[in-house]
Amino acid sequence: MILILVLCLGAVSANVGTAKESLRLSIGQSGLNFASDVSAHMLTELEKFAAGGLKLPDIKGDVDITGLRLSGLKLEKPVLSVIPNTGLNVRTPGVQLQVKGNWRYNGWISVTGSLTLTSKLDLSVTAGAYADMVNNRFATVPKGCSVSYRSFYIDLHNSFYSWIVSFFEDTVKGEIKKSVCNEISGVLRTTLNGVIASIPHEIDIPNVMSVKFGPDANPAFSKNQIDLPAQVSAGGQSFPFKPTGISGAMLPGYMGCILLSDYTLNTASFAALNAGKIVEKLPNKWVAASNPLMNTAYYKTKLPGLYSAHPDTPITYKVTNTRYPTIQFLHQNILLHLPVNVVLEVAGIKVITASTTLGVSGVVKVSGGDITASVTSITHVSKLLDTKVGPVKDLEGLMDTILKNTVEPMVNNVLNQGFTLPIKEWVLLKKTSVTAQQDYLEVCGDVELTAKTLAEIKKIIAQIVG
Repeated sequence: MILILVLCLGAVSANVGTAKESLRLSIGQSGLNFASDVSAHMLTELEKFAAGGLKLPDIKGDVDITGLRLSGLKLEKPVLSVIPNTGLNVRTPGVQLQVKGNWRYNGWISVTGSLTLTSKLDLSVTAGAYADMVNNRFATVPKGCSVSYRSFYIDLHNSFYSWIVSFFEDTVKGEIKKSVCNEISGVLRTTLNGVIASIPHEIDIPNVMSVKFGPDANPAFSKNQIDLPAQVSAGGQSFPFKPTGISGAMLPGYMGCILLSDYTLNTASFAALNAGKIVEKLPNKWVAASNPLMNTAYYKTKLPGLYSAHPDTPITYKVTNTRYPTIQFLHQNILLHLPVNVVLEVAGIKVITASTTLGVSGVVKVSGGDITASVTSITHVSKLLDTKVGPVKDLEGLMDTILKNTVEPMVNNVLNQGFTLPIKEWVLLKKTSVTAQQDYLEVCGDVELTAKTLAEIKKIIAQIVG
């Protein structure tokens, strides 16, 4: 059940991380309820694996108890809740156990036999979590485990020797408590942390860059919700801008939310797309060499100086970024700012050089675990840097023609491809709401577990009781 929670999203609260927080995953009460419902469907699987799986240590004394093995298990739907400032509590009432084994009385007579133990108990487990800054991930840790018996009966299959039970009944009760809690502790310390380590800790923007992230602070456990604040893993780099942190509130009616600050994407942009990293040329896949734009004849009336100096001559265009692109989430939109230099060359000579800054506005949407955007408007402000063919009267018109065939389709292609959330392999978002807030993107919705998650849960169950 705890694994499901690690892989799910939930509610969002404000001010849980440091000023460097730039990504947040959270689990709210609706997420807890979802995890409880999912785990209820997995109980049959757990019961099947558990039968014959869990072993108890031998007990030595006046009566030796050996070969104790769980032979039957019946579970009820767990109840999940948050213990503020501590962790997540999973309470499973009315657990029914059947254990079989052998006994040997070492008193004034030597008697042996088999036994069957039946019990009904209440199990309560509390799991905490912390920011493992060494391994750059969140980790789980046991915070408490209690077992209380509703009923407990040992059948020695021989009523004549039933009095022997009093010699070891309390010891067996204690061993069951200890074994159950030790198994759960092992899952939280090792098995589950192995699963967490296997979850991708990066956001990939195809063919452009990837953003690596890790914990920002310890998870915050407050009433009805768990928040996991994360930050960009800069790898020792420094940036000419600073994160502003994240604050937000959960939208009602949704299972949960994920918050992503524009700082997260800008750090990757700064690292991967600094000056000169983006180069677009004409001809390209959007404009063939046979396009009229690729010959000075196209500018016969628009740039007479160009045509006069180089009549009917092929042109090449080159657009290069002069700084990393910046991204800002603001008022329902994603804004992209990209400064570039534009060069027109004829016969190997740079005849016109200009600088321009693109401003791209787009709307964001989400499908499954993919976040994409579509362009709604593009503007640019240009400055002529050099001309060898006389004045350029309509510089913005010239830039508009060039940019619409170079950078603009490239930007639109990148936004359309978008990026994949690191939880996509594990959960899919549905019934989503995407809102561009002040400096961060808020994605809210319900979730659905993937086949990989269900298979991983089954694998862990097998490890627990195998």
